[in-house]
Amino acid sequence: MPEREEEKTGIWRQRIQDAIKLATNGEWQKAIEANEVILKVFPTDVDAYNRLGRAFMEMGELDKAREAYRRTLEMDPHNAIAEKNLSRLSVLRESQVPVKEERRAVPPDI
Repeated sequence: MPEREEEKTGIWRQRIQDAIKLATNGEWQKAIEANEVILKVFPTDVDAYNRLGRAFMEMGELDKAREAYRRTLEMDPHNAIAEKNLSRLSVLRESQVPVKEERRAVPPDI
């Protein structure tokens, strides 16, 4: 049975790496899909919710981004990433800043 757990962990790690790579390459829709798959198997993965929130922000789906970050905070009330991004989203809502439709890759060192 431990071999099965190791296999499951390996698959999980690979899916995480795939989701990160998609985001790094600016493939935001695919990054959304990859993180949603992770969350179906690991519904309490706060990092996946944070990645999902970022991808939704990049796609201009701000309500979905807010929901992803709120889910993070439900599980981890002091998650700095979710807090920071919810704050950014509230500023966007208040200022009504238009979301750019431009898509670009994110440098890996960020």
